[in-house]
Amino acid sequence: MSQNGIKWCNWVTIMTEELSIMSYVGEFAHQLDARNRVTVPSSWRVAGDDESYYLAWPHPEGCIAVYPPEMQRELIEKARAVKQSDTRGQAVLRQLFGKGFKFGCDKQGRILIPEALRTHAGIDKSVSLVGLGRNFQLWSTERYAAEDDDFNLLEAMETLGI
Repeated sequence: MSQNGIKWCNWVTIMTEELSIMSYVGEFAHQLDARNRVTVPSSWRVAGDDESYYLAWPHPEGCIAVYPPEMQRELIEKARAVKQSDTRGQAVLRQLFGKGFKFGCDKQGRILIPEALRTHAGIDKSVSLVGLGRNFQLWSTERYAAEDDDFNLLEAMETLGI
């Protein structure tokens, strides 16, 4: 009996840990305020302190890729594995971290989008926040509307191998 109880407790702990990881789902359109900040949906927010922040990069598709703390940990682990003598790896790290931006939410749940990222994404006033499950993207609402094809759930599942 106690052995089954232990297995049950372990299973509940594993499931609870898996469910506690943030999930970025949905599309949200917001306006930049006068200081170029945008409100992040409450379920997507991080504290914005030294331990909890977003990393962001200009994405080749013309948007901004935003990584939460969970994905940053994975990235840092991979970066630490790159040897100092690996010139190709060091060049990748230089590009990756040199082109990155770090920011968190203020007390009202807003993030300040740096000018370089706004320019890259063509964001003037209207911003679309688009969830990708493990992370999210920031798009110019106009640019995102042009990218947004008709959604087909079955094609999406086939692409993911589900």
